[in-house]
Amino acid sequence: MAEPPDEGLDAAIAALWGDARARALGRVAVLEAAVAALRDGKLDAEGEAEATREAHKLAGALGTFGMPAGSARARGIERTLAAGATPGDAAELADGVAALRAIVEAGPGAG
Repeated sequence: MAEPPDEGLDAAIAALWGDARARALGRVAVLEAAVAALRDGKLDAEGEAEATREAHKLAGALGTFGMPAGSARARGIERTLAAGATPGDAAELADGVAALRAIVEAGPGAG
């Protein structure tokens, strides 16, 4: 039998998300910049490493905040970047990052 929702816990998560949201959006912005650089053939090793780290952090944070779809998206982006993304991967990555931004902007309970 499923337990009833814990409104206090939901409120606490919402308050914590209020603090974490800006950091998450900043991480998404790093991913967007990396994808743009990749598309233009200008993503260097340092930028790729930074984007990979930010995607990893997003995967963990979004899972913690009850956004499994966002966590899965971030994990997929992380894997693609870590495998050595090429300009040919840019369109697919851009779609993934756009979907990730939408999830982050919607917040907990959205996916």
